[in-house]
Amino acid sequence: MVKIPRNSLERIDLQATLQIILKNAVEALGGSSGVVAVWNEAEHRFTSSVSHGLDETMQAWLDPLLNEIAPDLAGSRECFTLLSELWPDHDLPASQKGIRQNPIIALPLRISRRSIGLIYILRPAEAGVFSCFDQPILAAFAEQAAVAVQNAKLAALLAEEKQRLEAILKNSADGIMSVDSRCRILGFNPALEKLTGYKREEALGKECFRILNLTDSQKRNLCNTRCPMRNGAAKDSSMIEQIGLIRAQDGTMTDVSMVYSIVRSTKGQPINAVVNVRDISKMREMESFRETILSMLGHELQTPLAIIKGYAGTLARTEGEWDKETLQKGLQTIEEESDRLSRVMNKLLLASRLSAGALKLEKEPVQLALIVQKVVRRLSSFTNNHEFVVDFPADFPTLTVEPNLIEQVFTNLIDNAVKYSPHGGKVTITGTHLDSKVKVTVSDQGVGIPLRDMDQLFQRFHRGEKGQSKIQGTGLGLYICKSIIEVHGGKMEVSSQINKGSEFSFTLPVE
Repeated sequence: MVKIPRNSLERIDLQATLQIILKNAVEALGGSSGVVAVWNEAEHRFTSSVSHGLDETMQAWLDPLLNEIAPDLAGSRECFTLLSELWPDHDLPASQKGIRQNPIIALPLRISRRSIGLIYILRPAEAGVFSCFDQPILAAFAEQAAVAVQNAKLAALLAEEKQRLEAILKNSADGIMSVDSRCRILGFNPALEKLTGYKREEALGKECFRILNLTDSQKRNLCNTRCPMRNGAAKDSSMIEQIGLIRAQDGTMTDVSMVYSIVRSTKGQPINAVVNVRDISKMREMESFRETILSMLGHELQTPLAIIKGYAGTLARTEGEWDKETLQKGLQTIEEESDRLSRVMNKLLLASRLSAGALKLEKEPVQLALIVQKVVRRLSSFTNNHEFVVDFPADFPTLTVEPNLIEQVFTNLIDNAVKYSPHGGKVTITGTHLDSKVKVTVSDQGVGIPLRDMDQLFQRFHRGEKGQSKIQGTGLGLYICKSIIEVHGGKMEVSSQINKGSEFSFTLPVE
């Protein structure tokens, strides 16, 4: 008897296994040929899987037997008879050796009382018919064949499920890894490769804390103190979440949420786990963004509102007898603070439109030097210790731009130059014609920009220290400048030295 794998996880070659079973069955029963057929669910009929002692022509000639006679024969109590009696209108089939065959015995292949196929054996015409002693012998081979067919189907389902899971892991946007009870990495998907910078081959077999090294915001190692697989986390919990920072291979820190789905033993000890690693940096940024907005609104809006309310309430008191100068000063302050509120709201609205890409440009020919001079005249009235220098060549080209937006750019840049050079100095605005584009530079002699702030300088609501913590602002000015220049097809750059000043430059195409 051939050994048939009983475990569906064992890899089997179904055709080869059935061929061995059928050959042994034919020899054991003194037959000359035989066929094993399986049920084809798609076609709702039996189809030959393997044959023994028959050539292809004879096997095809016998195929109708599978669905006309053999099923009834296999299901009857009398499983041995003559083919000439069952198929009187057909010639007797011949084996590969040319021997006519007549005696036939058939049995179903059953798994849990469900028929999944059948096996039948033929003998030479002159041989004796099969007897009741042959039936148990064939039944043993039928059982082996049924197990082989069932295992093959289960193996196919497992392979299909494995492919499906591998596709899910491969295409998952979240990092996914599996670890054993000793925290050694067993699986590592492409998203986690991208998140950590480690290749799958580098990570497999290593302890997960050597790859991810989860820490909290104070850089305390969470892998040592709070790992669910190592420190006896709640034994009745199969899902545990950890939030912290992981260090990528290149040193980059990323905010992540790690959700452990733990398989435990009957005693509650972790056996293995699947860990879902999700990048929550954007969520953290949004939380910080929201907090910054609330802080900015509380400061930039509350202060002028309090001043307006205070002056309005004071001037509205019926018992007060205010002279003309006092009234004028109070009303002027209210107007100035209202303008300040208006500027803040306009910046918020403009930043929102730029972020949403909903800004419509109404371009027209403009002389940038005239816009710069207009802005300088307005801003110079607010300072007495700054010198403004406007340097544009006479042949500087006319640009087709949205004048109001470009004026906003110059206003923000020059205003920043004044604010961040509180001890005065020179503010220089120069223009240069470079072939198909122009370059404009605004430089100051102020406090400069720390290197740590340079990368985030043009982000919304970012306000570095810049040596002046008391300087007011929304943190939107440079973001608006950069967005306006880029929407015009230009590019913005910055260079700076601490206590020596900053230089903001942008280019615009000459249309």
